[in-house]
Amino acid sequence: MAFEEVCPDRIDLIHKNYRKLCNLLVDVEEWGQVVIISMLTRYARTQFTSPWKEDAMFDETNEKAFYDSDSEEKKDQVKAGPYVMDPDHRLLLRNTKPLLQSRNTAVVMSVAQLYWHLAPKHEVNIVTKSLVRLLRSNEVQYIVLQNIATMSIQRKGMFEPFMKSFYVRSTDSTHIKTLKLEILTNLANEANISIILREFQFQTYVKSQDKAFAAATIQAIGRCATNISEVTDTCLNGLVLLLSNRDTVVAESVVVIKKLLQTQPSQRSEIIKHMAKLFDSITVPMARASILWLMGEYCERVPKIAPDVLRKMAKTFTAEEEIVKLQTVNLAAKLYLTNSKQQTKLLTQYILNLGKYDQNYDIRDRTRFIRQLIVPSEQGGALSKYARRILLAPKPAPVLESAFKRDHYQLGSLSHSLNIKAIGYQELSDWPAVAPDQSVRNVEVIEPVKEWVPLVGKVKKSKSDSKFYSDDEDDKEEEGSDSSGSEDSSSSSVEVKSKKEVSLLDLCD
Repeated sequence: MAFEEVCPDRIDLIHKNYRKLCNLLVDVEEWGQVVIISMLTRYARTQFTSPWKEDAMFDETNEKAFYDSDSEEKKDQVKAGPYVMDPDHRLLLRNTKPLLQSRNTAVVMSVAQLYWHLAPKHEVNIVTKSLVRLLRSNEVQYIVLQNIATMSIQRKGMFEPFMKSFYVRSTDSTHIKTLKLEILTNLANEANISIILREFQFQTYVKSQDKAFAAATIQAIGRCATNISEVTDTCLNGLVLLLSNRDTVVAESVVVIKKLLQTQPSQRSEIIKHMAKLFDSITVPMARASILWLMGEYCERVPKIAPDVLRKMAKTFTAEEEIVKLQTVNLAAKLYLTNSKQQTKLLTQYILNLGKYDQNYDIRDRTRFIRQLIVPSEQGGALSKYARRILLAPKPAPVLESAFKRDHYQLGSLSHSLNIKAIGYQELSDWPAVAPDQSVRNVEVIEPVKEWVPLVGKVKKSKSDSKFYSDDEDDKEEEGSDSSGSEDSSSSSVEVKSKKEVSLLDLCD
């Protein structure tokens, strides 16, 4: 913790302690594990090469043959060989894997983000079950779902087997429902789209009393229709059926239909006619503006309906919202260029006059611009030639993307949760193109020097092993000692006998 607060950028201080930290990680207390894993994640991104190469072949043995020829070395320099993971990189992944079974949610999330940012793509899936297990806790469910949502955008296959874990429950709060909806949309593919659409349309998702969640569901249906072309028609028909529901659902359906119709030209006329019939009953400004945009964009396909809608808008122009007024002016300008009837031109002049004196300055500016563009005059004649190319130019189809994009922040961080860079956030560095020298992590083992310490008390003298005389002399001395010893023993025995004899004589006397 002190290192992270005082000098988090001093990566060089970790070199000698890296392997020790990896090996002791399992024995550290839980909150210390979180700090160490975060520190080692940043360290690994600066010391190892990326394992995410698309054509990388993994070779766990980093040993070089002893008799490699120089020619083979040159070939390896010209053509990149298989990806060889650094042993220290593998050490970190191997020692953090058991922590996925930790009871502490923060530890599991730390290991998950480490694997996400450091592990090869085919090894990231091992964190899936641990993350799904954390969803059982209501206290951390929101944070875990945020991280899963980010993962599911890039790698859909990770959580597809656990799709049912992300079904919405009636007891979930709005933000939990929205995140689960986001994850289900990210997991959608050709194989499971029918199940997901059935869950969206025929369950309580669209019929929910939660307006924000119902609107998010309709947006999710639109994203599914855009990403998977096989179900675009089905989604469009389902959204059209929703136009008879309450205002919130209708408004969001109209907005999504507007985007989908740009990719489905075959159904434009029928759907636009159906929406024109419901125009009077729709009160949401965004929905009314979307229908007016569709009328103006495809006015040539509905030449009879578009002028009638413009006639209705001329009656209620002053009471409409700003966004509706702007689209009414655009519809009038496009009909002026495509419809040559005198009634249409008079309607356009009337609406432009209303906009000229409107209280909102944006509408007044738009009205002046449209008048100078479409109405020929002596001063603006050159600009009027390009009016059709400006107003009736084909528009590119919009791309319905996920609004939940936070992959530029590190998983599990406060910045990722808030989707804004928080104070103290440290970005992960890019992978180095060439791995730095791995010998900086080697630790030299220095044996302690034994010092002479005098013993207290008497010191026994050690007998010297060296011999002063030669071997021959020693042999002679041994022989001499043996002979002298025998002589001494014989003389001593004679003396003993003589003494015994003397003692016997004395006894006789």
